[in-house]
Amino acid sequence: MFINNMSKLMIVSCVIGLLASTVSTDASANYTKRSDKWEASFKILNNQSTVIDGQNGSELDIESDYGWGFTLGYNLNPHILFNFDFSSSTPSYQATLVDAESGNSHQINHKMDVLESQFNVVYSVFASQFTPFVQAGAGWSYLDSNIADGPPGAICWWDPWWGYICDDYQNTYNDTRFSYNVAVGFRYELDNSLFLRASYKQAWIDLSHSENASIGSYNLEVGSIF
Repeated sequence: MFINNMSKLMIVSCVIGLLASTVSTDASANYTKRSDKWEASFKILNNQSTVIDGQNGSELDIESDYGWGFTLGYNLNPHILFNFDFSSSTPSYQATLVDAESGNSHQINHKMDVLESQFNVVYSVFASQFTPFVQAGAGWSYLDSNIADGPPGAICWWDPWWGYICDDYQNTYNDTRFSYNVAVGFRYELDNSLFLRASYKQAWIDLSHSENASIGSYNLEVGSIF
């Protein structure tokens, strides 16, 4: 599925890029102004469903979900952008648990929190307002099952406004893991320094007790160059 999606996007990118380069008769008319400038964007994303195989028949089936995120980056030149990319989503999932003695399986349905922090290098094919681009990066992903890993606890403290306060807390099964990604998409800059970006990203999360998670996502961004 990933290979098919990437192949389609690469073909479309090449075709549209080729058309853009041949239709434009004046290169200076649509030349980008992003070189040596910062940029930031807000994005809406759609993570695709995925299945992660665990040990001894255990499994995690994560459903498709919408999320949000932002980027902050610096354009070294018209072609190379370094950016920080943060995204957040809360997909539903079904976890299949296998009893160690009987071998019977049990299902748990819940929602998990997925937070991604990635540092990327983005290469724009053309030094123009419209250009296809490719991306590669790495960082960390935080996964929280929202399932308690033990009995609840309490913490108390002295507050300068409210006096002596106690509150309950509940630890959950969570982990922060190394992750990396590649992406391909299109970028279009408006004359007022706003820009639009659409892309497909494939991310891999290095899990310790199962196969690595592979999560594809469609991203739509609106940003500004400054």
